[in-house]
Amino acid sequence: MPTVSVIVPNYNHASFLGQRIDSILGQTFQDFELILLDDSSTDGSWGILENYRNNPHVSHLIQNESNSGSAFRQWKKGIELAQGKWIWIAESDDYAEPSFLGRLMAEVQKTPDCVLAYTDTWWVDQQGNTLWETPHNNRVNTYSGRDFIRQKQATCNSIANVSECIFRRDCYRPSESYRYEHMRLCGDWLFYVLLAEQGSVVEVEEPLSYYRQHGSNISNDAERRGLTFLEGVDVLDYMVEHCGLKRSDYARGWARMWSRYEKQYEFSAEVQKQVRQRLMQRHKAIVFFHSLYRIKSWLR
Repeated sequence: MPTVSVIVPNYNHASFLGQRIDSILGQTFQDFELILLDDSSTDGSWGILENYRNNPHVSHLIQNESNSGSAFRQWKKGIELAQGKWIWIAESDDYAEPSFLGRLMAEVQKTPDCVLAYTDTWWVDQQGNTLWETPHNNRVNTYSGRDFIRQKQATCNSIANVSECIFRRDCYRPSESYRYEHMRLCGDWLFYVLLAEQGSVVEVEEPLSYYRQHGSNISNDAERRGLTFLEGVDVLDYMVEHCGLKRSDYARGWARMWSRYEKQYEFSAEVQKQVRQRLMQRHKAIVFFHSLYRIKSWLR
């Protein structure tokens, strides 16, 4: 059995697919299987994937007859096919340093109860140019699951995207997927919380993954629609109900994030109304602190 199952869920990323797969095959850690999934692409992706059919690492090469409509359904399909103890979902438009898997595997072996491990990431444009510098010091931090949720996930998702992490296959909880499968932006945030409930988390403060920003990313549009809050409150509710999160862990942080995002993404009046109404249902403290921050900004 391979130690790691690498899943590449692809949809219309023909321009980036070769670099993505080659960056996987070029890993210094070679004990992995490669599962290639195409979600009924229309851009020639399948022809590129076919070029890798006979590579000894490739265990599955599957094309959907129709589009699944959800990245999480492709994640689920890949995990169900996987044989490895660890899963790396390597998004088809990202890529990685050759040392990515090796560095993470070396760290998780030091932490027997680790269920999730991740590195920092470089944010790059369509051509692979760095958009801004990622601070890094090569430190390794280990958290209990509860501390990770409280310190790193309470007010935002500290894992920029799934390509920068690996997780234990036996800790994946398909029975809980109904909680996030419908989400457009915050599903991975809840996905990591569900994992962290089951063990410790390792953070490697070194950027070894490349997260590509380009025209077909859905995140900017989703942010303008306020989904960080409209979906994110479901993640927050779960953390409060199941992970012992207290108001003091999140209220000010969420209010600061709301203040920053409404300016950065120029929330419409309707989006502002929806966010306020959603948060007022169970998290009036966030609305209170947000009001204080707005008053403070007016007085400057």
